[in-house]
Amino acid sequence: MALLSTQTIVNAGTAPTFSTPTTSDTVTYSTGLFVVYKNTNAATRTVTIVVPGNTLYDDAITDHALTLAATTGELWIPIRSIARDTTTGLVTVTLSATTNVTVAVVRLV
Repeated sequence: MALLSTQTIVNAGTAPTFSTPTTSDTVTYSTGLFVVYKNTNAATRTVTIVVPGNTLYDDAITDHALTLAATTGELWIPIRSIARDTTTGLVTVTLSATTNVTVAVVRLV
């Protein structure tokens, strides 16, 4: 598991730097945060935002899973506070496979 660095989008414009993800990464939660995935592989990928905890009925809260399209797929996923681990302040994001996938974490200020 790797902690991904957050890049700030500024008014002058930002071209985020993309890196290779692992199958399970973390980001430090803050408001205005997005994870951006790009896929150039011929197969789709599944990106999952892990949502810790249980409902008031003690049922596990459902994780947020999205399909990253094949070949030219791109997802901009907002990170919500419900996904933050209240002990560490981190949000875990998992990926079904990493071949030909890149990621950037951006924050709007």
